[in-house]
Amino acid sequence: MTQLETVKKISSFINKKTKNFKPEIAIITGSGLANSVPDLQNKIVLPYKDIPGFLQSTVAGHSGNLIFGKYKNKNIMVMQGRFHYYEGHNIKDIALAPRVMARLGVKTLLVSAAVGSINANLTPGALCVISDHINFMCTNPLIGNYDAAFGPMFFDMSEAYDKELVKIILAEAKKLKIKCGPGVYIAVTGPNFETPAEIRAFKTLGADIVGMSVIHEVLTARQCGIKVCGAAWVTNLASGISKTPLSHAETLAETKKIEGKFKNLLENILVKF
Repeated sequence: MTQLETVKKISSFINKKTKNFKPEIAIITGSGLANSVPDLQNKIVLPYKDIPGFLQSTVAGHSGNLIFGKYKNKNIMVMQGRFHYYEGHNIKDIALAPRVMARLGVKTLLVSAAVGSINANLTPGALCVISDHINFMCTNPLIGNYDAAFGPMFFDMSEAYDKELVKIILAEAKKLKIKCGPGVYIAVTGPNFETPAEIRAFKTLGADIVGMSVIHEVLTARQCGIKVCGAAWVTNLASGISKTPLSHAETLAETKKIEGKFKNLLENILVKF
């Protein structure tokens, strides 16, 4: 089965379950951020395990549900937990979810993530609004995965993250008194955390934050013509900057502290998208 056939199959299943609900905005929640989803009206929850052909999330802090519902006057779709290359998924398969979003009608995607900070101005608890990224995964979900139905093979990435949406998130975060700033996200494969030498190299390349996801979703969404923005919460200083060893437990503990802030931020920005 081609990926286009799989996308059609998944989309058809979702449409039947949601009675052809048409989401305008999609949100992908990162590690520990699943409970930050705004309260949606007429909510429908579809566990990943019940969706034929969909991937399964295996990482702690990723609930594994698609959620559909209305917030104010916006139709919203939420991926409560994402898929990572380091989980062993074929990189091509990670293109699946954004392509399903596009087929369902999504026009705007907000990706969120828990990240390590390379920039001394972005300390734990701060929000980095992603302004650009560096793909250091040395792979791409679109390689050998082309179908004209998903968009052009060669597409522009000069504005991967929509500038107007970046401005909206920064402005609303400041209103909520959330420490924030724009920054460049560098993506690595993981699952190990980075070495101090790697972090020094990434700083030289111009990166402000580091993580193990996001970019494959962004690449696929942009090919499909979906506008993208990104909200990355700093949970730790990166290796060599942090004075203590890094752990996923620390990531989840830190995201727990900002769940309420992120929910408030989402409520403020969704109505302006």
